[in-house]
Amino acid sequence: MGFDSATAIVHSLNPTRSVAVRPTLKRAAMIGNFPPRKCGIATFTRDSFEALRGAMPKAKWSLVAMEDRSGGHAYPSAVTHVIPQDEISAYERVADDLNLSGVETVFVQHEFGIFGGEAGANVLVLLRRLRMPVIVTLHTVLERPNPAQKKVMDEIISIASAVIVMSEMGADILERVHGAGPQKVHVIPHGAPERPFLPTDPLKAELGLAGHKVIMTFGLLSPNKGLETIIKGLPSILARHPDAVYLIAGATHPHLVANEGEAYRESLIELARSLGVVDHLRFVNRYLGDEELVDLLQAADLYVTPYLTEAQITSGTLAYAIAVGKPVISTPYWHAKEALADGVGVICPFHDTKAFAAAITDLLADNGKRDGMARRAYKAGEPSRWRKVADATIDLAVACRTSHEKRKEEAFRALARPKLDGLLRMADDCGVYQHSRFGAPDRRHGYCTDDTARALSLMARLASEGVVEPAALKLANSCAAFVNHAWN
Repeated sequence: MGFDSATAIVHSLNPTRSVAVRPTLKRAAMIGNFPPRKCGIATFTRDSFEALRGAMPKAKWSLVAMEDRSGGHAYPSAVTHVIPQDEISAYERVADDLNLSGVETVFVQHEFGIFGGEAGANVLVLLRRLRMPVIVTLHTVLERPNPAQKKVMDEIISIASAVIVMSEMGADILERVHGAGPQKVHVIPHGAPERPFLPTDPLKAELGLAGHKVIMTFGLLSPNKGLETIIKGLPSILARHPDAVYLIAGATHPHLVANEGEAYRESLIELARSLGVVDHLRFVNRYLGDEELVDLLQAADLYVTPYLTEAQITSGTLAYAIAVGKPVISTPYWHAKEALADGVGVICPFHDTKAFAAAITDLLADNGKRDGMARRAYKAGEPSRWRKVADATIDLAVACRTSHEKRKEEAFRALARPKLDGLLRMADDCGVYQHSRFGAPDRRHGYCTDDTARALSLMARLASEGVVEPAALKLANSCAAFVNHAWN
């Protein structure tokens, strides 16, 4: 089997005790964007890879980076393969390499835009070619896909052994739109770092934010984040809380920079200047590592996601904020509506500056209310700790591997019962002859130890499948005696 038996037992030095070993994989692969490429999928792929590798320290890994530019990126040594997204032969070559490498399960991070072809159809070239279980994590689930997107997603779901979504809404859409039920679709939350629940003031002092009430947003800067909604509300917020600052952390999205430079960030600064609040707008204009990012997040009093569109099935920034215990105020995009239920956060209408300003002002004024919401958020974020996400993902992978092996066994058993006539003609009471002439054993070349060993292995396999015939048992005994004599 390609994984440790679910019933494996490790016996300690105390013979009265035994510890069950968690089933795991021996070799796995992951495909997705990867740093230094700057995007949310790259960050997720890295974090997921590190969490799984930490949970399976003995496993060997193949790591496949999707590439979107001709010059490529300077990937770390952990990356074993690179697929230029528009190069069909690269998809074929990587699939063949993984098939030959002994990889037991392939984890694919899917977003339509990171694979070449219409609606990312190039990924199907790879998936059709793979011969092991494939688990696909969907970072975008569309309620109204266009025909090309639906066709691609239908086939991904058909090929995959399992599909992971990060919210119940995602699972519901897959069932309604693509007919994918719970036997295929599994909900595992977006992973997030694990940090202790801490007060904000000591962290503010370390980060130069002492004396301020900090409202925060982080992530790659782009117009669909709705940051103008908060900036326009700053005059009203500052009237009640003159010590408030709005901290926007993260570099501008590289595709946006390529097209227009920093025009969008500059427009935000100009908006703040026109409102007389520019001194209360802070930027950290660079791509942040996880440690620095979570440090800033833990120093914040509130986290806001004023996104502009409903059809966002997952948000990594929201998952991070909840996991470290931040009160969140958000628009009602899909992930937020689900994650912020039961008092974990506050929902405000899209584009509604007044509602955001009122909610922010209220929470900043009420320490008890803010602390209660923070603690509820921290508790709600427990299932999203990376160690728990990794455990759930491994359990799913092992189940898929078990099912895959079972189907292979069933397919073997469904074959016609083998006939042993040819093999029996090449054997006698001693062993298996090395050569034949016109279907008859050629005694001049004697017996062959490796062929006799193969025949013994075949007899054992057939016996395990219920093929027990007198001639087969006699041959098995002869081969066993021969191999035992030949062993040195």
